[in-house]
Amino acid sequence: MTDSAGRAPWIAPLPWVLIAASVTLELTTPSAYSYLSLLSAATPLAALAYRTRWVVAVAVTGALGMIALQIDQGHAYSSHFLVDFGANALIAGVAVFFTVTVHRSTQRLERVQALAEAAQRALLRPLPRRVGAVALAGFYRAADTEALVGGDLYGVRQSAWGTRMILGDVRGKGNGAVATVATALATFREAAAVQETLADVAERIETALALDSADAHDEELFVTAVLLEFPADEPVVRLLNRGHPPVLRLDAEGVRPLDVPFALPLGLGGLLGASAQSEVTHPLDDGVLLVAYSDGITEARDTHDEFYPLTGRLGSVFTGRAAQRRTPARVAEFIENDVAEWAPVLKDDAVVLVLERVAPRPTS
Repeated sequence: MTDSAGRAPWIAPLPWVLIAASVTLELTTPSAYSYLSLLSAATPLAALAYRTRWVVAVAVTGALGMIALQIDQGHAYSSHFLVDFGANALIAGVAVFFTVTVHRSTQRLERVQALAEAAQRALLRPLPRRVGAVALAGFYRAADTEALVGGDLYGVRQSAWGTRMILGDVRGKGNGAVATVATALATFREAAAVQETLADVAERIETALALDSADAHDEELFVTAVLLEFPADEPVVRLLNRGHPPVLRLDAEGVRPLDVPFALPLGLGGLLGASAQSEVTHPLDDGVLLVAYSDGITEARDTHDEFYPLTGRLGSVFTGRAAQRRTPARVAEFIENDVAEWAPVLKDDAVVLVLERVAPRPTS
């Protein structure tokens, strides 16, 4: 039935089976036995399987079948038949009303979900394959399987100083975390385009989080994050790490974290002052990939409660003599599939960006 409401498929034929069984039994068994109750059960079952018009069709079919059987048996005007028919009509009416109510509620829920998904996609926009001089790939998995966005974030912005990116993890979960994600990303997108240094970008995010904290009645909001900048005219990457897991460098020689001075998460930087925000520059040779990730990756646990060994897994596949070809897409796909096999159920949100500096596109 094309109008099935999407419930268990084995329920769909049952209303018609009950109607057929009731009619058959009424015609083939002694008149002392009555099977009209099967007709009354058909419509409630239809309400579990079909949309409104098919529920009405089952109800009408059952009523017509009941009338035809009673006429055939000469009981069309008996008091027993009228009671049975009235009970069947009442049950059918309740079933149709239930179906209409559920259908309307489902439509409202679908509209709300569509709006929520649109809002979430506006926060975490799909990753392009390339921005400026950077080729990139990645994925995002929310711990809540019903949500598109959780407490992790990423953002990409082209600026006069090069391609800038942020990857972070906000404090908390649920709607509060999503609101903080929205604040951090909106501020990053604006600040990354106009601020001269990554420290200035981080400072703008600090200010925005402080304002949100004040509006939240002194609730402490902070974000662990790493900010990256790829200048168009230099084979380097500039990094600013604010309490986040280190960015990994992946090349033919192995996998190792990039050294960056310690700094408190965004939102807590005022405890140490602006001097704590110091960015570092690392050279990038051809073929070097950078892997930025949230702790939802490295804290994913298998059935033996073992943490996912990201560095070791990358090294075993993408370095050495039998190394697979290293591209952002291949590495991101490997991590996504490997983590899913290691920990089918994530207890925390997870995000990964794999980055490679490539030759700038020629300008016309």
